[in-house]
Amino acid sequence: MKRIVVLVLMLIVKTGFAQANNKTFKYGFVDQTGKEIVPCKYDGISAFESGFAVVQLKGKSGVVDKTGKEVIRCIYDEVINKPNWIIVSNKNAKGQYLVKSTDVLLTKKYDEAKSLSPEITAVKLNNKWGFIDVVGEEISPKYDEIIDFGDRFAVVKLNGKFGIVDQIGKEVVPPIYDHVQNFKEGFATVELNKKYGVFDEDGKIVVPVKYDMNFSFADNVSVVKLNEKYGVLDNNGKEIVPVNYDFMMLNDNLLQVKLADKFGLIDKTGKEIVSAKYEIIESFKDGIAVVKLDGKYGFVDKEGKEIVTPKYEKADDFKDGLGAVRIEVGK
Repeated sequence: MKRIVVLVLMLIVKTGFAQANNKTFKYGFVDQTGKEIVPCKYDGISAFESGFAVVQLKGKSGVVDKTGKEVIRCIYDEVINKPNWIIVSNKNAKGQYLVKSTDVLLTKKYDEAKSLSPEITAVKLNNKWGFIDVVGEEISPKYDEIIDFGDRFAVVKLNGKFGIVDQIGKEVVPPIYDHVQNFKEGFATVELNKKYGVFDEDGKIVVPVKYDMNFSFADNVSVVKLNEKYGVLDNNGKEIVPVNYDFMMLNDNLLQVKLADKFGLIDKTGKEIVSAKYEIIESFKDGIAVVKLDGKYGFVDKEGKEIVTPKYEKADDFKDGLGAVRIEVGK
């Protein structure tokens, strides 16, 4: 007989608040010792989710915890039990969110909630967003929006401006910027009045907000633009290549630079690899790049050596150790 009762209980848990064979049942929960934790008084029950279960009584729904306590009375038309919160609602009423925290259901109701990490829940109240941490501490809702959360930090919006807060709500980057990119490898880029700078995770400005292009750090360096000139900064904000080139871009692990309409190559310390004398330097393939000088094409390697003197009418990228070239005949 005991085995039959257990099977029926499992059926109810899986299928919701169903009755069977026109008989009336009442439901509850027992623990592994056989002790009845939730008394068999409910018309329907659902499985526990993160310490709480939905129960039904007289057509209304509520919630019990694992001690059997009815933490939400059966007064709601609908209760939805999610891993990090519970949504309660009545007919023609918007759902309200109650946040779970370490097996405790917080009593304050919010208009919306979303998970930012296993430890942090974002909550919305009166059109403002805040945070609740894993132990139930609330960081008062004051932000207009939470954009994203990653690596312990969240981008927030306030009065049309953006900043970054950490997981305890401390403003690491104040919300005064036009755009903010969340921390990546310890650094966050900010934009204000079309100028760019960089913060570290301690909230220190490591690159002043004065440069004309966004930062893209690779191997701890970034190309920057200031007053129509280009240079290179390291991730401490130090200018390791002076900002005096007309153009600059990464070409494999070198930097292609432009001076007076001619192109050359430097390394990331500013050391010259190829002087700025070519009309074209194409992307390196197989460690070799096509170059153009005085209207003719040839090849250079990454040490700056002209492995093929520019003398061809056309040259194509190296592939499988060979590069196609073209000459004109019949003249």
